[in-house]
Amino acid sequence: MKLVTDNLTKLEEEVHAKLSTTVSTNNKLKIIEAAKICEVSPSKISKMVRKLGFHNFKQYKLYCSGQEINLDQQQKSSEIERLIRFLENFDSEIIDDFVSVFQKYDKVIIFGLGPSYISAEYFAYKLATVSDKNVTVTQSEDFAERLLDENTLLIVLSVTGKFSSFDPLFEKAKENGASIMLILEEYMNTLGSIADYVFYLSEFNQDANLLPFEKTRTVFFIVIEEIITRLTNLENSN
Repeated sequence: MKLVTDNLTKLEEEVHAKLSTTVSTNNKLKIIEAAKICEVSPSKISKMVRKLGFHNFKQYKLYCSGQEINLDQQQKSSEIERLIRFLENFDSEIIDDFVSVFQKYDKVIIFGLGPSYISAEYFAYKLATVSDKNVTVTQSEDFAERLLDENTLLIVLSVTGKFSSFDPLFEKAKENGASIMLILEEYMNTLGSIADYVFYLSEFNQDANLLPFEKTRTVFFIVIEEIITRLTNLENSN
């Protein structure tokens, strides 16, 4: 196996030089500990090892400590590995952006289909514990349309955004003066969408062979808990 360092930045070269020496004598080093040693974020470490051609930090450690690496292993990450990568690269700015929008509206409608509706129910329950806003959850477009007005924020949860078209609901929301927030786990081109706010939660997609209703909602629940924590802290500070 040949390491190609041509794509590394100067900082990444310095991190690699320091880390490869450290790992050679301590292959039990955790990525958070490695980040502290190199005075960078865990996401910087994660990105660097992928640039070097490794699937994850564990594989990087095996190489630097002279141990065997199974290069024939399936490259697609398991769900746990995917979630680890998500957490390592998590940008808390998305939480700040959500909260700043959420606080502008008196009424909130959370819409989801299938497992996303279950996530929406949990989200609505948690928001009700930290907010005095009127929060409603539904999987019925007709019901949502009857509640929409200029004081409403319509939040739609969807992993891929491809299971069903939200266009009719969005058009009705605009007719009634409501604002629209679309929260997607995976990236999709929303150039033609009339949503006012679009959030993409993760750059690490689930198995493409899974149908939308088969995909996990774990990332939704992680983000929900971060939002609730932020709102709780704001409430306590006030």
